[in-house]
Order: sequence, then structure tokens, then C-alpha cells
Amino acid sequence: MEPHLSPAGRRSHNVVRKRSKARARVKSRSKPTPALPAPLLKKRRDIPLHHQVFLVLQDGIAERRYAAGEALPAEEELARLFGVSRVTIRAAMETLGALGLVERRQGVGTFVRELSGPEPLTIPMIDLPARSREIVRTTRAHVVEFGFEPAPRHVCAHFRAGPDDLFQRAVRIRSMRGRPIMQLTIYIPEAIGRQFGRDDLEGGSLYTLLERFGITFASGEQLVTAAAADPVVAERLNVAIGAPLLKVVRVHYDINGRPIQHFELLAPPATYQLRMPLKGADLER
Repeated sequence: MEPHLSPAGRRSHNVVRKRSKARARVKSRSKPTPALPAPLLKKRRDIPLHHQVFLVLQDGIAERRYAAGEALPAEEELARLFGVSRVTIRAAMETLGALGLVERRQGVGTFVRELSGPEPLTIPMIDLPARSREIVRTTRAHVVEFGFEPAPRHVCAHFRAGPDDLFQRAVRIRSMRGRPIMQLTIYIPEAIGRQFGRDDLEGGSLYTLLERFGITFASGEQLVTAAAADPVVAERLNVAIGAPLLKVVRVHYDINGRPIQHFELLAPPATYQLRMPLKGADLER
């Protein structure tokens, strides 16, 4: 119960209460809130946001994830993906245009230009089975995406598949002592993928799982390149958007020469390295 106050006292008391409420509202509004969505909270402070966006888009064009003549996502969609303003996206697009990577068509969109350049240098690696066994022994896999869907163009090209053919697509994060160290994205033909599910992929080795169904790897090809971390991968691996990643792509074939798996590994250089011993005969003289 409030104490009895004179009219003047009540007016003074009401003023104090109003001021207290106003201060409370200001204090409430001043609570710290994230300035950016989660993906960009891990941004590199030494690289402007528009340049981080540029690095990721440039990498997508170089890797042919955006084909020549294909339209890039709209500014609004890219702004939502990266958690930045449209002004930032526009600045990244201007850099891409200045380098001749894209063509901006007024009122239509931004389109990828035809790229030309030298073929990449391909270096064979050895002892892949031993390396794979070591990864399985020292890390733990967790499935973050799983489903059956059409594959991207570059994967369809390896399988010589049509755009409507379905594949089992699984994305797993391998961790060591609770720390994420790599992302693995795997495409397997639907006929093989329907034989096991998401739970079967938790923790262990896909190679061992496929062997249980009588599927063995007789040969394969491996390509080692680099990539820039996009917002999704950056968050999963706890790195900055645009951070350099080692990229390993493998295609495995059965004894009849049919492709049975498309495998892509993304990892920070600090957590995954490829080492190849050299002998005197291997060195250029």
C-alpha cells in the first residue's frame, strides 16, 4: 500500500515514477544485440564484409558452381544468405564485374561470364586407404544433412546422370575431441543409397558400410584444390567467411568401372594436410 501523499507530493511522486519507467525503457533498448546474423559473427575483422562476400562468390564461379551464362542469386537473396546489407552485396558485385567475372544487365540480373584459363596442375597422391583409416580412427562423424535429391551439374557429369536422377546426399562433420575439423559431402546413386539410412552414417566409416552391402572400391580419382568458406561451411567449421579451405574431391569406381561415390572434403589447412613422400627419381632434374 502506498503512503498517503498530499496533492503536491503525489505530483512529485508521479514524476519520479515516470522518469524511472523512462530510464527502464532506455536501459531495455540498450541491451546488446548481435549486429549480424550468426554466420558473420565469425567474420574476419581484417577483411571488409564486401570482400568476404566477393571471395565466396568468386570461388563459386571459379569452381563452376555458377555456370557461364547463369544468373547469380538476386541481391536480396544474397544479403539474406550472408547476413549483410544489399549495399555490401552490391559492392561485392562491382568487384566481380571489374574483374570481368560477371555481367550486370539492367533490370534483369547479374550473369556469369565465360571463363578461360590454363588447366590446373594435377598431382597424384598415394596411400589413400591408410589415410582414410586414420581419419576414421581419430575422428567422429555427425550427419547434418541427409536426403534424396538431384545432384549438381558437376556431380552429374561424373556419373553421366540426367538432371532429374536422384542421389543420396549426405553431409557429415568430422570432429576431433569435440572440435569440428572437416565437412564431407557425399553423393551416391539412389539404387545404392536406398540400402541404408541416416543413422547408419553416424560415427563410422562409409567405406565399411558399403562393403557390408557387397560394394567395393576398385579405383578412383582424386583432385586437390582450394576453396573459400561460404556462410554455411564457415559456421559449421567455426572459421571466418571467405577463409581458405583445402578441398579434396574424389570419385570412386567399382570393378566394372561404374562410379559409385562422389566425395568432397572441405577442411581448414590447420586441421588437414596432405603429405606425399618424394624420392630422387620423383624430382625434376
